Amino acid sequence: NGWCPGNADNSKWIEIDLMENKFIGAIITMGCKDDSDDEYVKTFRIKYRVDGSAWADYTDDDGSVMIFEGNQNKFQSVLNDFKENIYARHVRLYPLTHNDYATLRWELLGCTKCE
Repeated sequence: NGWCPGNADNSKWIEIDLMENKFIGAIITMGCKDDSDDEYVKTFRIKYRVDGSAWADYTDDDGSVMIFEGNQNKFQSVLNDFKENIYARHVRLYPLTHNDYATLRWELLGCTKCE
């Protein structure tokens, strides 16, 4: 069905460990797979880090934390391109607003060596 933090606490996050540093250019999000639940993430933020370094917020051109537009329903996937590739091993997604529970399926798009 997807990942769900179990309550409306906005401090919850889900992390992907890519096992090595990679270039990441986009993220795809989807809502709950279960037909009976109308659960999805409307907005979220991203943090990332290169193996062994401190966490960094993904920011906009002004240096403010970037708030990504997520889903408007549970059925359609939403693609968010990063304005510039990030280089990271670990990526965290923090749901900010959601419909019912913050149920989420997600995927990162990237490469080991972008050419």
